Amino acid sequence: MKAFSTDPAVRWLFCMTHPDDEISICAWIHRLVENGNPVYISWTHSNSIREHEARSVAALLGVPQEHLFFFHSRDGAVCDEMPQLLPRFREMMESVKPDRVCCGAFEQGHLDHDATNYLVTQSFDGPILEIPFYHTYLTRIQRINRFSHPADEEVHYLNHSEQAFKKRVARQYPSQNIWSVLLSYEVWQKARLKPIELAKSERMRFKTHMDFRKPNHPPTLSKRIRRSKSWKRWRGALRAAMRAESGRAMLIC
Repeated sequence: MKAFSTDPAVRWLFCMTHPDDEISICAWIHRLVENGNPVYISWTHSNSIREHEARSVAALLGVPQEHLFFFHSRDGAVCDEMPQLLPRFREMMESVKPDRVCCGAFEQGHLDHDATNYLVTQSFDGPILEIPFYHTYLTRIQRINRFSHPADEEVHYLNHSEQAFKKRVARQYPSQNIWSVLLSYEVWQKARLKPIELAKSERMRFKTHMDFRKPNHPPTLSKRIRRSKSWKRWRGALRAAMRAESGRAMLIC
């Protein structure tokens, strides 16, 4: 099974966390739309300004407005709101009935991203594809659009028109500084003699890491993450979400 499948019968749902996360996979979304695939997008966090930007980008991608979902969770607090969000994610899955769901990787770059990954995993039983956003929250300058370990990733190399389209999408968020962040990152990598051009490719992998009590990185990095305040906050939020889910299960029984 290929991550970047062009089977026109496949129904795709992209569960983004913040409006602008879709930059990481926008060329593929656009290709799917042109291919005739049913495509849906959700955002876990949004406010009125960012929702407007997300809707504008969706129109640029060709995704119908009726295929968009907004959960309006607070920025930086998605992990604390997982118990309230999970039933709504399940309702979305029931409504869309996707064949595949794509979301940001469980990569300890942002607690909100990890929370969306958890919500997707708990609400969808089919194939889940992870997209690298950035990691980890241990460093000021995080690694963008790359997994910490490339094993099992698939790379979709973009042609010139797709690269131009990706750059155009990245400029569509006036409330954010994402365009300057991406440019600065490329300059920094070039100065380190590790040049990277973010617009040249998009990456995904099938999700296999299901234990949300453990960081999803090589051992040395995982050990450092476990000692961080952010990871301790994640573990507390995860315990609260699991308790709430256990309570819901008891009520059903």
